Amino acid sequence: MAARNVNGLRQVRRTLAWADRPAPTGNLEAPAEPMVLHVIVPVLREQQQIATALAWFVPLLRDFPGSTLTLVTTAREEAERQHLAARLAGATAADLTVERFPQLTGDELTALGKALTGTSEGSLTGGLAAEVLSGFPTTADVVTAELARPPQSDPLVRHFHYRGNGRKAAQVNAAAEQLAAAGQEYIAVYDVDSRPSRELLERTAAFLARRRADDGELPSVVQQSARFTTQGAAGTWWDRSLCRGAARAQTLWTLRREIPNLRRYADATRRSHTGPGLPGLAQTVGHGLLVRMDVFRKVGGLPTFTVLDDVAFGYRLTLGGIPVDSLPFTTTVPAAEHLSELLAQSERWFQSYLDYPQCAARWHAEGHGRRRDHAATLTIGAYRGMAWLLVSPATALCLTLVLGPRTRLPVRAAAAIALWAATVAPVRALATAEGRHLTGPETAVRSAETLAGLLLKSIGPLTALGRWAVTGTRHTTLAPKSNRRTAPSTTTDREFA
Repeated sequence: MAARNVNGLRQVRRTLAWADRPAPTGNLEAPAEPMVLHVIVPVLREQQQIATALAWFVPLLRDFPGSTLTLVTTAREEAERQHLAARLAGATAADLTVERFPQLTGDELTALGKALTGTSEGSLTGGLAAEVLSGFPTTADVVTAELARPPQSDPLVRHFHYRGNGRKAAQVNAAAEQLAAAGQEYIAVYDVDSRPSRELLERTAAFLARRRADDGELPSVVQQSARFTTQGAAGTWWDRSLCRGAARAQTLWTLRREIPNLRRYADATRRSHTGPGLPGLAQTVGHGLLVRMDVFRKVGGLPTFTVLDDVAFGYRLTLGGIPVDSLPFTTTVPAAEHLSELLAQSERWFQSYLDYPQCAARWHAEGHGRRRDHAATLTIGAYRGMAWLLVSPATALCLTLVLGPRTRLPVRAAAAIALWAATVAPVRALATAEGRHLTGPETAVRSAETLAGLLLKSIGPLTALGRWAVTGTRHTTLAPKSNRRTAPSTTTDREFA
């Protein structure tokens, strides 16, 4: 643990020295050919996010001629609404909370509570819940209404309604099929609460131009890696503190693992590769993912047969030896605001590692990759998955050894180094890179929050394995994603906690 965490600290410092350097003074030099982005935003139960997303993306994309914005709604929303109504049957006033039903908006919960007060049973029925929910517009209704308003009726904005039952990947693929885009243009996948800044896109365009000059062609895939921040929406201090620490721990993982792994993978794929096996394993993320249109079509779009799609997409790119470039600057995305949402999110993200065997079976059967390639990729995936599973137990063990009165001095010292390299040192390095000087008490608080985030990190993966063992399936009726950005977005990607 000490060796792994010290090496992780080294990677954090290397990434911070490479990424998020100040932009050149003055205007960025315009690339010879403008960057064309076809931004696809899949939405589900996100009525409250539509107006703000349009207000952000439409002016932003006008500065990139030829770019478009496609909002993809889905018929799955109606089916999930019926399922939610059935789950609400028997719910009392105490049950109508955002923690219990994160898929419902505050207005929907309030309306259900009012309907409940008019009943004599003291609990909702499925029929009454369905009636209340039917009074609210679907996301498709909201998108249609917003696009009919003059400020939003822009030719670069499109609305596509997916009629199938698939999830995010199916929505993105269906929307991409409707685009008459050239091969050198990019599909850009963002979440509805993503807020890429103009500076981020301008620097992305400059990065693409530099890579084109070096390689003779535009990059195949580009990942805009993210830092995570909370907005203090939880009602209790401990909930806010735990989620803040978990967000910081996730940011450190991005700097320690995600970006270095992508950089090594991209460098390896561009070198002449004559040895056996693959040059690593790319792990792409579904927010801020740019894929050149011809590459997107070549690999068949995002995988729809897995529980999640983004990390599995990196597996497919790895089999094809397709480079994935990590941008030398990051964006900021909202993190979970409640402990229940945090654990559910962690459980959901771990599904990506459980998807790898299915990826190997499907793509080997389709003739993509040799058997030893899949074995190597599965080995790397298994190592990364096990590392995630063991974060909390290993951190707890180190904490016990440091505090234990009978621990031998060499063991205590090694455990203390492991904890220092995972919390105190990277927290201070992160603050320094952000231009902040932390006092002793501030360092202690942030380090303790990060330690708590690490102690919680393995709960989601363990829950995913336990649920799979008990139920026999990893698929759920309800898509668990929820977006609750509570503060207005700024015009910068530097919103760090």
